[in-house]
Amino acid sequence: MSRILLVDDDQDLAELIKTKLSTNGHEIVTHHSGEGAFELAKRYKPDIAILDIMLPGVTGYQICRRIRKDPELYRIGILILTALGEEPEIIHGLEQGADDYLAKPFRLEHLSEKITALQELLDSISQRHPITDLPGTEAIKREINHRLARGMAISACYIDIAGFKPYCALHGAEGQRRVLEFFARMLKHLARTMGIYECFIAHLGGEHFVVLLNLEDYERFCSTLMQTFDQSVKQLYSAHEVAAGYITVVDKRGREVRSPLMSLSIGVAHNQYRHFKSAQKVFEVLGQTRQMAKAEGKSAVFVDRRRADR
Repeated sequence: MSRILLVDDDQDLAELIKTKLSTNGHEIVTHHSGEGAFELAKRYKPDIAILDIMLPGVTGYQICRRIRKDPELYRIGILILTALGEEPEIIHGLEQGADDYLAKPFRLEHLSEKITALQELLDSISQRHPITDLPGTEAIKREINHRLARGMAISACYIDIAGFKPYCALHGAEGQRRVLEFFARMLKHLARTMGIYECFIAHLGGEHFVVLLNLEDYERFCSTLMQTFDQSVKQLYSAHEVAAGYITVVDKRGREVRSPLMSLSIGVAHNQYRHFKSAQKVFEVLGQTRQMAKAEGKSAVFVDRRRADR
């Protein structure tokens, strides 16, 4: 069950919510003003915060933004309560870093469903890939949303390992494990040795990875990563394969084909020129840039530098 902070100036409603959620096994702390709510969150450290938007003094939006900017709190689940329930207000709340919303008036059963969904989200983002020990898609999207809500200048690097599938076809499950462990170690090592401390690395599955960096870090990180990978990946091949520059695999039609040694295709999206409002928009641009980075035997990067609001 979850530790929940409820901030709502309607004391009767807050008491009903507290009773309902306590019955479901949650631990609830209530607060009836925007003033002091963030300080209470710092002391209580909840798993989930339920924030009414219209509060005297400090609004729910302001509390949400402060939570997302705090290194101790920014990953907690946030549910906003809105009396209007209109789309602009809802979108604005999500852009401040909220995970979900609930329009007043609501049934308590519906609130319980929202809390359950938030718990499942928090559980999913804590899961790690069994081979790379890296978080997955939902975790990186939420991290992007949080950094955008905090007003950070970010860069997202979508990395494909070109030649991964032919290598795995030749070497099987053990080959797949070897490559994924090798690359995950490389990403973590580079971030640490290069002193890039606000680096979030995610494994989307298969040969697909995303690295989230501060804007000023992506150029040197991508450059170092490509150089390091192109040199170090040779250790995964025989001396004959390295000399030839390719491996020979059998395709689905039973024909022998040559596949170049593995390399990296990196697509980069950043908010230096664009105003991204959500991870969804960032991923839309990443989907375009990763198609532009054509790696074949040597790693390549393509950076989106278009100027447009998204």
